[in-house]
This record gives sequence, structure tokens and C-alpha cells, in this order.
Amino acid sequence: MAVQFNLLPDVKLEFDRQQRTKRLVVAVSSLTVGVVVTLFIISFVIVDVLQKQLLTSASNDITKYSNNIKKIDNIEKILTIQNQLNSLPSLHQKKHLTSLLFDYLPQVTPTNVNIGKLDLDTGASTLTISGTADTVESINKFVDTLKFTSFTTADDSTKNPAFINVVLSKVDRNDKAASYTIDAGFDTSLFDATKKVSLVVPKETTTRSIINTPDSTSNLFNGQTGKPATQPQGTQ
Repeated sequence: MAVQFNLLPDVKLEFDRQQRTKRLVVAVSSLTVGVVVTLFIISFVIVDVLQKQLLTSASNDITKYSNNIKKIDNIEKILTIQNQLNSLPSLHQKKHLTSLLFDYLPQVTPTNVNIGKLDLDTGASTLTISGTADTVESINKFVDTLKFTSFTTADDSTKNPAFINVVLSKVDRNDKAASYTIDAGFDTSLFDATKKVSLVVPKETTTRSIINTPDSTSNLFNGQTGKPATQPQGTQ
């Protein structure tokens, strides 16, 4: 059996332990400093060299392409047209959908009233309707229907007058028929492309949309615009 003796005093052992710790600390510190210095050099190269080169290259490209664009003939007109084309979608949304009038008229026109002429002024928000009817009473019913018709929208259930300042400006009659001219204003929301409008028509008035016969809507625009014709004597 071998026997080992530790001939180094405790002070020597402690000194050796401290030296190893010192060398470890120095090695870690040196490695940390090396990493920091490397990162600093990389950052410096990126900011002071690469970034400047990128900015210079971008500036040169801007100058190059700007000069190429300036060489195009009539570039100002082309850009103006492009801007106008870009504004078309918004203008389309703001335009008046006057075709909706052909959806509204059957809802407010009594069955015995026909329309011969229709003038719509979207700038002044006015409407002129001329035509014929079987009697003056039917014409008055048409006028009252326009006066008391209101509308709502999908976003607002509040009832607002659809037509304003409704005036029977001209009426004529004979023993066979009557003719009329009605002037009225209208709410611009009726033809707003951004709104879904629903008319609220007085129920006591019998209109073409309520009767809904095959001939009721198709004959809507068969009215005359002048004085009702007098039937020649001797004809049936």
C-alpha cells in the first residue's frame, strides 16, 4: 500500500488556487473585450462605410431616374391625367344615380296617371313631370302622394320628405282625359350612390307598385305632354 505525503504548505496551495482564478478572470475579460471591440468595428464599418455607400447609391439612382422621367415628352400632362384617373373612384361614389328614378316613379304614381315627359336637374335638385290622367282627381292624388312620400336609409330609419315644394303648375282637361305638369324639388339623398334608400309611400294611395299588374309599369310613360286630345265627332 502506497502512502502519499503533501509536502506543500497550505499557503502555497492557496496561492496556486488564486493564480488559477486570476488567469481565468483575465481570459474571460480578454474574451469580452475582444467581442466588444469586434462589435464596435462592425458597427463603425456599417454606419460610416456601408450606410454612406447605400445613401450615395440611392441618391445617384434618384437623380438618374428623375432625369430619365424629365426626358419623357409631356410628362406633366401624363401625371395630370394619372391623378385624374386616381380620383375617378371617389367621383363615381359621389355621382347621382339618376337611374333610381325609374325605381321610384312606379311607387308614387297612381294607376290612372301616365307620364309623358320628365326633366331632372341634379344641380338645382328639381323635378318636372308632365303627362296625362283619366281625371283631375287622379292628378291631385299624384300631387298629394309626392307631397307625403318620405324615405329612410339603411343607416338611418328617420323618415325625411322625399319631395319638397310640390306644385301643380299646369292642369287641363276635357271630357275624355286630363293633362298636367308638376314641379317639385327632391332630397339629394334619393340619388346618393353611397346610400341605400327606401321610399315610404302613403298607403291610402293606390300606386302602380301596389297593383303590380303586367301593364301597370310598362304603360307608365305613355302619357301625353300637351293638352289632352279631343276625340273627333262621329268616332267611337
